[in-house]
Amino acid sequence: MKGYYLFAPVEPECAGPESGVECKVRAQHRALQQYLDCELVILPAVEYTGSVKEKIVRRLPFTAAWRKWEYHGEFNDADFLYIRQVYHDASFARYLRAIRRQNPKIKIIYEVPTYPYLTEQKTSAANAAFRKKEARWCLRAAKYLDCIVTFYRQDEIWGVPCIQLINGFDFSRVELPNRPAPHNVQIISVAATAFWHGYDRLIEGIHRYYENGGTEEITYHVVGNILPELQKMVQDYHLEKHVFFHGRQSGEALKNLYAKCYLGVDVLGGHRKDYPVSSSLKSREYCAYGIPLLTSSPVDFLPKDSPYQYLAPYDDSPVDMDAAVRFYHGLYDGKDCNKVASEIRAYAEACCDMKTTMKPVADWLMDSIDV
Repeated sequence: MKGYYLFAPVEPECAGPESGVECKVRAQHRALQQYLDCELVILPAVEYTGSVKEKIVRRLPFTAAWRKWEYHGEFNDADFLYIRQVYHDASFARYLRAIRRQNPKIKIIYEVPTYPYLTEQKTSAANAAFRKKEARWCLRAAKYLDCIVTFYRQDEIWGVPCIQLINGFDFSRVELPNRPAPHNVQIISVAATAFWHGYDRLIEGIHRYYENGGTEEITYHVVGNILPELQKMVQDYHLEKHVFFHGRQSGEALKNLYAKCYLGVDVLGGHRKDYPVSSSLKSREYCAYGIPLLTSSPVDFLPKDSPYQYLAPYDDSPVDMDAAVRFYHGLYDGKDCNKVASEIRAYAEACCDMKTTMKPVADWLMDSIDV
């Protein structure tokens, strides 16, 4: 049995060895290779300037949303094709149709990294045409798929049956740091920051904590693209000594930030995009670094009453920092923080090691393909 894993990144930050997305793709590929003969194909990231012309062209009904897809027989010898990409248009639907026509026996598995993904975008007149285009062409593309991989517990998407996974992680690429005992509350969030991450709730909570006489020293490190509205909140509330924007970080710089933090922010705005359970990559990465979680969408591999996650309400209310600080002290006071970190990592690794999480895909392929 021979197959391919096709990864088509869009933005440049989703590609390359420092990209969390590409690291995940490569880890998935290595996991599949332990079960099947699978070759990895990574397409170049799309060159996109963000000009007005490009924005208009991307929204037209029959133009390419990002890249122009063309098939030249690359997978005619394959028994299966696993695809990870985002955004749908006429050229992608034709691409899948060409693969199916030239290789009728191939099994095509399509990974939907986030669903429903259109809710990640704010509703606006500018996005209306793009959303309409997506809604049309994802259904056309789905006609050529055998199954969809989902991380959000759907049985079916676009009329295609799903393989339900939880996000896996390559724990071997993260070394657990040796941390000193925490002397204050050090919090970190690492993400391609968007409104649905809900970090405004945490900043508002820190503001109210100090406004109401809170005395703990809280430091919040925001890693990722910087949203002007979050910066404005920090300035308006005079929280510059408590909230630090680091921009995108990778390599040793990111490791050093993780090494001094003791609580990781997962998703606090899941209600803004119908995201009641989190299967995020960052939740795995936090746990790989031995960091407990602050979230309003319970993490899928942790029980709701887990001592390793603090659950904020699933709404827009400010995070109750008094309660979060109590959670923090309950986890660390009188304990070896490195022992706590080791326990968090061991639990996550047992649940989320990539070989374990990708096994249902390999099983489906071995059951579906006659060799």
